[in-house]
Amino acid sequence: MCEPPLVKICGLREIVHVDAAVASGADFVGVIFAESPRRASLEQARAIRARLGPRIPILNAEASAVTAARRAAGRPLLVGVFADQAPETINRIAVGADLDLVQLSGGEHPALIGRLNRPVLRVLHVGPEDSSERLLAEARRLPPAITLLDTRDAARRGGSGRSFDWSIAAAVAARRPLMLAGGLEPENIAPAVAQVRPWAVDVSSGVERAGRKDSARIAAFIKAAVQAPAAMRDPS
Repeated sequence: MCEPPLVKICGLREIVHVDAAVASGADFVGVIFAESPRRASLEQARAIRARLGPRIPILNAEASAVTAARRAAGRPLLVGVFADQAPETINRIAVGADLDLVQLSGGEHPALIGRLNRPVLRVLHVGPEDSSERLLAEARRLPPAITLLDTRDAARRGGSGRSFDWSIAAAVAARRPLMLAGGLEPENIAPAVAQVRPWAVDVSSGVERAGRKDSARIAAFIKAAVQAPAAMRDPS
């Protein structure tokens, strides 16, 4: 049986949208500290942390441990998103914002993972030339981290708002827990979950209107993602 994926709403800065994510059942709230139009300040992140409640220690960077921490918390886990930043900077912000997890979305050297004081979501960027075999081999070479697949953009980062070949993601997800990102939105998340069967899904621009998070789209995305497995079992 395919379980509903965990859901991450990323790029949040305003408490009203955090509240919408919590009320709709989000499992992760993502705050961006990398260069981005959605970049949050440390003060904004601290306000979100205060709204969510205290940090929950996570045993290790395995999907089962993160899932258990989410269930124990009874509310979303707070993820800080970084790209090509020094480990000292990441650790300082992780402590200052009391993050639950750290996401690496740049081209960081694998050794950096071992220098961080939080469990890591490691983004692997998928381009037209990539295969599931290459991505699986790269994931195996990394120190312990959860794999997140996102579309590669011109800067070899994610966050492009474009999707990639989901058959590649499905082949990876069949072998290891996977968080799926890249061009997801309320209108396409159900078929994405049906094809890929990911452990978790991640959205940012897909729940926006005119460049700002939209509470109705946040709720619609989470509902469609969570209900997708049931729809697979009962297409009627």
